[in-house]
Amino acid sequence: MMKIKFVAIALFTCLLIGCKPSLNSGWLYGKWNYTNIEHPKGDSPDIPANELKKQGASIEFLKDNTYVIMWGGKPLSHGKFIAGGDKIMINEELPDGTTRSFPFYITKASEKELVFETKSGSNAVVTAIKE
Repeated sequence: MMKIKFVAIALFTCLLIGCKPSLNSGWLYGKWNYTNIEHPKGDSPDIPANELKKQGASIEFLKDNTYVIMWGGKPLSHGKFIAGGDKIMINEELPDGTTRSFPFYITKASEKELVFETKSGSNAVVTAIKE
């Protein structure tokens, strides 16, 4: 009986681990238009879809492992990225020539929709649809 419980718990744990979204850069490449930005902690206002569309808010992942975030027709952020497991590691190039690194934690990933969360500073949950 104890052995059956152990096997059941081990199987359930494997299923839970297997349900986490996993990235591969192949389908990540391309432009992703932001459709929603939420701030679950309430420390900043949420940004609705109509405002994101008006601003042309997007992130584009290129095959040379660079990215650019666009806002209002201008680059808001750019640099390099590494995708793997359940996160995208962002290495942002700052105007003064330095860089800063931070992760985007992936909560949902498919070839058409990407949901990621930032946990530094103002916590944001971003939903994006592939163009």
